[in-house]
Amino acid sequence: MLTQQVFISQSFDNLQSIGRSSGEGMTLTGQLKGMLDTYLDRHPNVSINALAMKSGIGATTLRRLKNDDIKGDPAPHTVLSLVSALTNEKRLSVIVETYDGPLGEVLKSSFGPFVEKSLNHSFKADLNSFLRDSTSYFVFKLCANRNGTTWDEIESNYGKIGLEKLNLLEKNHLIQQKEKRYYAKDKDFSLDPAVTLSHLPQLVSHFKLEEAAQGNNLFYTMSESLNEEGLQKIKSIQKEAVKKIIDIMKSPFYEGDIPYFSLNMCDSQKLPDRPEIYQ
Repeated sequence: MLTQQVFISQSFDNLQSIGRSSGEGMTLTGQLKGMLDTYLDRHPNVSINALAMKSGIGATTLRRLKNDDIKGDPAPHTVLSLVSALTNEKRLSVIVETYDGPLGEVLKSSFGPFVEKSLNHSFKADLNSFLRDSTSYFVFKLCANRNGTTWDEIESNYGKIGLEKLNLLEKNHLIQQKEKRYYAKDKDFSLDPAVTLSHLPQLVSHFKLEEAAQGNNLFYTMSESLNEEGLQKIKSIQKEAVKKIIDIMKSPFYEGDIPYFSLNMCDSQKLPDRPEIYQ
């Protein structure tokens, strides 16, 4: 089963202290550079290239950060990937709550709304990087189901390209083969919300309207003007529904061979600050 909210690694003693400074008077890049320098000092045998592979961040970006030569702030997903790689912390909820200063502000504002502390999801930088490709994303989703998937199923759904992505995921130890079926090694994880959103059009295109009459799927769109209290009540109901859906998905009583996905989202329809762009 693949569940998402929008780091396989070892634990090293005292690594959390890398990011515990208040960050007062520091910039985001200053905090990240401090963490990077501390990590490399503690691990002299780790090269920039090795850290780039571990974090999914380009070696050039890491060198610029180390040399204090990076212009502007890095993207939030880059910040998250680097922090996870440097601290070997895979729990998104912990990463979001650990840091102060500009670093803490970026993590909380960018990823805090997507954290559900009662769900034990983890963030894995290399997986986050691999799943930026839509075909890899859908192949991995099938592998992450409890029953996994097969070579024939991937070929039938995604053709030669799907098989190439399947081989690449296996080569990079993100999936494994057991008795001619492919399974994801990490099933409950968090992705950068931007990555997940980029795949929504393709995900929605998988919806089979012709099967609605058979009761195999469900489709509703609803909209209305609400106040803030009403919005929060709906969000609370949807979060509770997500938890119950996950309980059913994980229950051995409902194990079967039908690949199933559920898409849960809500948003306001406020007009942009510059509505003239639509004129």
